[in-house]
Amino acid sequence: MSENIESTLNYYEKALLNQEYGVCSDCNQLNTHYNWCQSCNSKRFQQDFNKWTSGNEFMDKFIQDAQLKARNHYEAIEWIPYNRLRNIKYLAEGGFSIVYKAILLDGYIEKLDSENQQWIRSFYKLEDEDYEHAKHENIKSPLNKNEKNGLSVVIKSLNNSSNINDNFLNEKNYLNFISSAKSSNSFSIPIYGITQDPETSNYIIVMHYMSLGSLRSNLMIKKYNLHDKYSNLSEVASSLSALHNCNLVHGDFHSGNLLLQHHRSVFISDLGLSQPVDKPIESNEIYGVLPYIAPEVLRGNPYTKAADIYSFGIIMWEMTSGIPAFNNIPHDFDLSLDIWQGLRPDTVISMEFPNDDEQDTEVEYLELMKRCWDSDPDKRPVADEIDKSFDLWKNKHPYDDDERVLVPENKFIIQNHPSTCYTSRKVDYSAKLDEILNQEELSSKIIIDNNRTMLTDNFATIIYISIFSW
Repeated sequence: MSENIESTLNYYEKALLNQEYGVCSDCNQLNTHYNWCQSCNSKRFQQDFNKWTSGNEFMDKFIQDAQLKARNHYEAIEWIPYNRLRNIKYLAEGGFSIVYKAILLDGYIEKLDSENQQWIRSFYKLEDEDYEHAKHENIKSPLNKNEKNGLSVVIKSLNNSSNINDNFLNEKNYLNFISSAKSSNSFSIPIYGITQDPETSNYIIVMHYMSLGSLRSNLMIKKYNLHDKYSNLSEVASSLSALHNCNLVHGDFHSGNLLLQHHRSVFISDLGLSQPVDKPIESNEIYGVLPYIAPEVLRGNPYTKAADIYSFGIIMWEMTSGIPAFNNIPHDFDLSLDIWQGLRPDTVISMEFPNDDEQDTEVEYLELMKRCWDSDPDKRPVADEIDKSFDLWKNKHPYDDDERVLVPENKFIIQNHPSTCYTSRKVDYSAKLDEILNQEELSSKIIIDNNRTMLTDNFATIIYISIFSW
């Protein structure tokens, strides 16, 4: 194959072309990933379709489709019986879901043992502290002593999701995204499966546990470690590019939805989960975190790829400032009005640069950031352009563990205004914005018309005086 054709292939296609994953020992077809043959594994999944059910035909089909299309274990999800979850501990509550940490007994599907036709699972041997945690009062479904193997996971219970339907599952477009993300070698948080709470009947997404939490909770560390910024945002840009290239938008893009496994890697999460599960598919209501919502969306326009780019620009600012955007003012109607009228976070780059080359990059960084949050969606860069810029900067300023800087203890204390809100919620300001802005536009028109009338009258007076003076 010519170099020109090969250059158009994505990461995954090149790996297949070069036979990096080897050949299946059973069917002699090319493996679609390390230790994964899509042809053989899809048949094995299909054999078990009659052995489980979620109780919801739409959910069953969603999981079955994922299993049949899975080219690797990252794309394979399963129906997980709720009784496989242990040590369930409350972590946080968002606008439309509740998040817990838990142990998933026996872990997730990693590969197929072709000889025994059994799935080999990835897990770790449970430790003493896991059994100690089981004794705490705030733990639900405590671990039993005879249970030896499991894996730490995060579980997200979706509010009012007991009657989940095909519209909701299609809207998530999760399968398209993880396929695109894996093909482009970008980062999406691994989802192991779906289960259902027997008490509330709400559906629960079971996903990989990210030990460092969200990017928002690590912003100050990023401020003092300049190279983290390039490395992390390069991965975020790559994931966003993968998302947009399969014609999807995130719809709730903010630093709380970017999760860290360690300081080098950032994973995108909560695709399509920025609104209530029971919201009608045709609803035009606005949901999200106010500081990251693009001005045109606040005015009632549809959420687009350009709106994701606006949010990315706000995240770029946070990575430099070390604090959440607009953390010192209420997140209310006044802020939405100010954002529409052009208010953005202060563009102060409070960094010390070891050399001129790094300062040059920061100037380019600032210019890109301002383009991302431009009021005109058409003037914002596309995700592919951002991805290429950060890929260049990442290579120019490589990540180095030996150069990590400790954050001064007093810098970790960040006081947010009591009326800030960094969880997704309904932002119902568009009608009021329209009313005020339409009044302002009308007032401006009246002033302009009055000025024109005054100019006309003055001009007529000048002519009259000129004629009779002559």
